[in-house]
Amino acid sequence: MKNTTVAYGTPAKILHWVLAALLIGQSVLGLYFADMPRGDDKTELLRLHASFGLLILAFMFVRLGVRASGARVEPVAGTPAMLKKVAHAAHLALYALTFLVIGAGIFTLLTVGWNVDFFGMTVIPTWFERDMDLHHLFEDIHVYGWYVLAGLVGLHLVGVIYHTHILKDGTLKRMM
Repeated sequence: MKNTTVAYGTPAKILHWVLAALLIGQSVLGLYFADMPRGDDKTELLRLHASFGLLILAFMFVRLGVRASGARVEPVAGTPAMLKKVAHAAHLALYALTFLVIGAGIFTLLTVGWNVDFFGMTVIPTWFERDMDLHHLFEDIHVYGWYVLAGLVGLHLVGVIYHTHILKDGTLKRMM
């Protein structure tokens, strides 16, 4: 059930794929409503986006707990040392950027005086006065952080393709 040095446990695998699906869905939703004119439809989608952001945040904390509770899965034997370092740095960056993008999204809402709702239940009440300068700062961090995160996800997928089709080392099978 827990991670071993050679394989990911079921909780890690489930969290990986659920988070992948949620992050893709969030990206599609965010891109969809980004250029919509202001109004009730955009506000509803934005609140839904915030709710899913909080859900992802909760799953990320669970994922960190799962990761900490099991053994560290080692790279497949024979993986070049430089590739191990790049993969480790990329995974840490994926975690850090996910937290940064979600945190900036939360503060984007709080700084315009909105409470951050979780599917209709207020979870985080705002303690900010409306501050559009701060709002725009957090909005920029949220948006540009997402671009960097999306680029890292692309790099992650390139790594999967490299391991699967070039090295043929079974790395992907450990997460399936």
